[in-house]
Amino acid sequence: MHRLVPILAITLGLYACANNDKKISSWEINDVYQSTIVTSNNTGGKTYLGPSINTMDDSNTYEMFNLRSIQNAQGEKSYELQIHLTYFNQMRSYENARLINGTSLPVQVISKDAGLCEAKGCIYKELLSIKLSDSFLKQNVKDGIQLTVSSKAGVSTDIFVPSQYLKGYLKAVDGVNY
Repeated sequence: MHRLVPILAITLGLYACANNDKKISSWEINDVYQSTIVTSNNTGGKTYLGPSINTMDDSNTYEMFNLRSIQNAQGEKSYELQIHLTYFNQMRSYENARLINGTSLPVQVISKDAGLCEAKGCIYKELLSIKLSDSFLKQNVKDGIQLTVSSKAGVSTDIFVPSQYLKGYLKAVDGVNY
């Protein structure tokens, strides 16, 4: 009898994991909405900073990215995807970005930094900015945004901004459900 209880608990746990719902839930959208930081700037406008998404890719690149927008006093908004990449070995010098459909996006390098070095190598960081339009975000709100940033060193990093992130962020910026 004592062995039956742990086996039953494990079986029920595995059954629950196997039946996870793949649909986007409203709580994920609301988490992004509530985590978006809104601040007033000195020109009478607002700045919206979405929460960071953190992940690691196959080439051991730590990825941290988020959306940021600035609304001027007249209500016009500009958007950017900020991408912070951290990795080891040599500086990669990221220089371009392409959407999954092949469309090229302009990349602005904000900073590059060679950090702590030890016997295994150095830690490198690059901060990139990709300007996006309001219409582009709204066109991609259903499926999310998938892009690849490539470097001079030949290393590419895939970035995916999911639909629920876009919906929650745009809800915070525009005050509208998408």
